[in-house]
Amino acid sequence: MEYSNLSVSITARQAAQMKLRTKRQKAEREEYQKQLLREGMSVRQMRLEIARVRGDYWPTLDALVAGCLRRRLAEDDLAGPWEPLTEEEKLGMSLSGRWPGPNLGVGLTPRSFILPSDLFEQLRTASWRVSEKPLAELGDRRLTHRGHLSEQQRAERERLAGLVHSPSRIVRDALDRYARAEAEPEDE
Repeated sequence: MEYSNLSVSITARQAAQMKLRTKRQKAEREEYQKQLLREGMSVRQMRLEIARVRGDYWPTLDALVAGCLRRRLAEDDLAGPWEPLTEEEKLGMSLSGRWPGPNLGVGLTPRSFILPSDLFEQLRTASWRVSEKPLAELGDRRLTHRGHLSEQQRAERERLAGLVHSPSRIVRDALDRYARAEAEPEDE
């Protein structure tokens, strides 16, 4: 299977949830290792057992994002079927820079995830196909950037930007809908 690197911006809350998840998984894994050793397993047997169950009990963040993303991309608004991206569209999607989007009023944190290449392409295709009309309209009306706009232009920009589904927005939606929230650690 081939993989692709996806760079997106998630909310600070989502990033904190991922950090908590990683910390919890590490603690659970270490406790399970100790339990297996107490039960008489050799270190090698314990390591093999941990490797065998790791994906089921302690999936990587990449696997978490991929699972959430597959569910989100199966929803009616993103499921397609879509025309494949042209080479020019693929090139355009590879350019750096943020997509126009609504003001979320929250901090965003850059993150990278390694996804199966087919899922990566499915995300890019759905994102572009859903967003191409509002992106074109934003460009035609010169509303791509927020600066120096009248109140009416700003309102229209926000309306159109709300129709744009960037890859980052789709990932954030997927995590909000399908990632189980981690409990905050209690103060000690």
